Amino acid sequence: MRKLLLIVFLFVFGNLTAWSQDHYDPRKAPTSEELFLKQGNTSRAIASPGQKYLVLDASPAIGGFHRYRFFPGDNIKFRMRNETIKFNETISSVSDSSFTIGILNEAVNRVDYQEILLKDVRLMKVSRNIPFISQAAPLLPLAGLIFIGADFFNKGMDNKRFTTDASSFIIGGSMMVAGYVCYRLTFSSLKINNRNKLKVLETY
Repeated sequence: MRKLLLIVFLFVFGNLTAWSQDHYDPRKAPTSEELFLKQGNTSRAIASPGQKYLVLDASPAIGGFHRYRFFPGDNIKFRMRNETIKFNETISSVSDSSFTIGILNEAVNRVDYQEILLKDVRLMKVSRNIPFISQAAPLLPLAGLIFIGADFFNKGMDNKRFTTDASSFIIGGSMMVAGYVCYRLTFSSLKINNRNKLKVLETY
C-alpha cells in the first residue's frame, strides 16, 4: 500500500515539477507590468490614460478577495438577469455604466454589437492561474482514480486481487476532493451582488 501511495505521489508532483521546468526560463521572466498587461487575451486594447475597463471585485467563500480586470479585446463570460443565454464574447468597448460586445452573425457574415448595462449582469464566469493549484485540478482526481484502480487490480493488504478496502477509498477520495477544491479555486461562477461587485475604472 505504501509503495502504491508513493507511485501516485510521484506521478502527481512529478508532472507538476516537469510542467514548471518546461515553462520557466529565468532569462525570459516578465516584469510585473508585463504580467499585468498579459492578463487575458493578447488582443486587448490598452490606451494611455483614460482607458475605461471593467473590474470585478470578488470576495467568494473559497479563495478570498481577488480583482479581475477586463479590457476591450478581452473575452468575457456572463449571464444576464431574467435570461438563460450564456454569453462568451469579446469586449468591444467600455463606457461609464455599460460595455459593448461583438457578436458574430454567421447568417450575414458580420459582427453585430450589443450594449450590456452593468446592472443587467447577473453572473460572471472567471478563471485565474494559481501556480501548482491550477495544474493540480485535473491531476488529483485522475491520481485518485488510479490509486483506487491500482489497489483493486493488484494485491493489496488482504493479498487478494479485485478487492479494495476502506483506506483506499479514503485516500483516493481525498485526492478527488482536493482536485475539486483546486478546480473551484481556479474556475468560479460569481453572482453579481454585494460581495461580488462589477464596476468601471480608468487607467491613469
